[in-house]
Amino acid sequence: MDEFELQAGPDAGLEDQLVDQLIAYNKSRSTAVQERFEPANLKSEPVQVFALGPDGTLRGGCVGRVERVWHWLTIDTMWVDETVRGQGLGNALLRSLEDEGRSRGCRWSDVTTFEFQAPDFYRKAGYVEYGVKHDYPPGHTNYFLRKDLISR
Repeated sequence: MDEFELQAGPDAGLEDQLVDQLIAYNKSRSTAVQERFEPANLKSEPVQVFALGPDGTLRGGCVGRVERVWHWLTIDTMWVDETVRGQGLGNALLRSLEDEGRSRGCRWSDVTTFEFQAPDFYRKAGYVEYGVKHDYPPGHTNYFLRKDLISR
């Protein structure tokens, strides 16, 4: 076996080389990856839905991004003011974001949420759990959920 020098610590140049090598390898093995890394497809598209009260105050919102090439909507942030929870606003925001994702060609949606946030809300909306990270952060559980947007 050849001898190697292991180098620990930050090195932006080596990190860039590492990423370039991984992308080249992945592109050589997958046409989906090849298409995703075309210059026109490098950035995801933001999608946002907000709910404002009569006075213009933010009452809730749902923010995500669309990966058109791979047909995914990723939900990054969702929040509903405690004073209006349980009145259907969360469902309306989520449906609106999903509809926008569908209109942009998304077939699936995914979201991560903690046990103290909204895993049951997403399950009731048709999301299914595909992963769990326990003790992330320590003492908490992070859920990974996805939904088929086409079979709706």
